[in-house]
Amino acid sequence: MEVLVNTYRGDLVDLITTGSIAVVDSKGNLLYFAGDPYEVAYARSSAKLMQAVVPVLHGAIDAYKIDDKEISQICASHSGEKIHVDAVRSILDKIGLSEDYLQCGEHYPFKEDVTKAMKEKGEKALAVHNNCSGKHAGMLATVKHLNEDLDTYCQVDHPHQIRIVEMIGTLCDYNKDDIGIGLDGCGVPVHTLPLNKFAYGMARMVEPSSLEEEYRESVTRVVNAVMKNPVYASGSDRIDFKLMEKYPNKIVVKSGANGYFGGAIIDKGIGFAIKVHDGLSPMRNIVLIELLHQLGVIPKEDLEYFADEHNVRVYNHKNELVGESKAAFKLNIF
Repeated sequence: MEVLVNTYRGDLVDLITTGSIAVVDSKGNLLYFAGDPYEVAYARSSAKLMQAVVPVLHGAIDAYKIDDKEISQICASHSGEKIHVDAVRSILDKIGLSEDYLQCGEHYPFKEDVTKAMKEKGEKALAVHNNCSGKHAGMLATVKHLNEDLDTYCQVDHPHQIRIVEMIGTLCDYNKDDIGIGLDGCGVPVHTLPLNKFAYGMARMVEPSSLEEEYRESVTRVVNAVMKNPVYASGSDRIDFKLMEKYPNKIVVKSGANGYFGGAIIDKGIGFAIKVHDGLSPMRNIVLIELLHQLGVIPKEDLEYFADEHNVRVYNHKNELVGESKAAFKLNIF
């Protein structure tokens, strides 16, 4: 296993974070890697852009007049801010379903000040606050549009979940029968595949010339919606938003739980996938910023802008600086 991040206490490496990276072009060629680029991992929420292609392809987006901000919301692991909750409710209103149909479960918003304000007012967390509620609203839109059972949309054998597996397989050029299935935190199936294959799928989303025409139009629509409305796909204090706002129309990125991150660089037509084994988001974000720096997306003079994510400082309980976490890898050329 390759060390991607070193955490120092003083001058000594106190902790290491291992992981793997794959960088692939739109023809499926592995360009760069660290660790094992063929490592099989759960793509988690990084696969939401691929999943969002399904309601576009099958006509639900147009049938219910779901706009680009709402498409971006369907791709989101959102922070539960007002714009996110309003967008999810707007989708549900357009498809004529109440919040009771959401089967994602409830949790308080990721955005700490929003959660604090809610608790101070005695407000309970609702399903619309769940970071995956946009994805679930998009699933419900497709299921209702195709006149399928709404109560079982989360089940692995539901036609919509089968469509999602097929979509991931198509975009990533990976046999759908080889895609592993687990259960995600929000109750729907979550998918495993090799990092290089997921990176290939992300590359083809931004350079889709090798896909059939109906797929090309749908994936382009999803990517453009996220790039134009990145705050809906993440949150105002999240690394996804910070990157896409800083480099508009240059990159599209999507975080996933437990150390996963996927994305693509538009002008280069390449995709990438990251898996950090300790599953810690700060370590994953260090790897992400360093990867984009090594790939030439983030120039040296911009690293200060991402200082909080690139070099994570470690403090003790007296608020004294005792160490920091820094990237420790150099991409290998395949």
